[in-house]
Amino acid sequence: MQQILIVIIFSYLIGSFPTAFILGKLIFHQDVRKQGSGNVGTLNFLRVTRSKFLATMVLVLDVFKGYAALWMTNHFHGSEYLLISSITVILGHIFPIWLHWKGGRGLATLAGVFIFLNPILVGWWWIFFGILYLILKKYIIAGMLALFLVNILTTFLYSIDMFMILSVNSFIVFLKYVPRIKQELNTNRERS
Repeated sequence: MQQILIVIIFSYLIGSFPTAFILGKLIFHQDVRKQGSGNVGTLNFLRVTRSKFLATMVLVLDVFKGYAALWMTNHFHGSEYLLISSITVILGHIFPIWLHWKGGRGLATLAGVFIFLNPILVGWWWIFFGILYLILKKYIIAGMLALFLVNILTTFLYSIDMFMILSVNSFIVFLKYVPRIKQELNTNRERS
């Protein structure tokens, strides 16, 4: 029980580090939550600051949070705690205590989880996303469908443990994207 509690607290704290918010305040003296979509993720940071270099830094650091939480959990506590660690690092990113529980959507941190488990999964996500985006011309829907396809692929190529970690966390991230999916679909209806 003590092990589980340590993993939960540690992973949550790593996930809740508000990268975009801190860089926005430190370098631009802006609260990125007060402009654009109000989200503290890479895309809104880029919209608000217009700095591709720093937006890339935000992306890399948010990805690293997912990777670091799982690496440390595996190294210090064992692979049996990876599911718990992955869930809490994603929830930490989405609901950071430091920002009154309003964080990012979790996709970059989920990518860090993917990279820890098997970097090839990120490659598959990009391939699926690229194909779906060319067909659909909607990046949110293409991204979420690509996530679904990677999970299906995992059932055939990898272990049940890896599938559980990816599917549970993909579902959490998907739920966070539901309003954006509806927005994309409504935009499409308005144009037609």
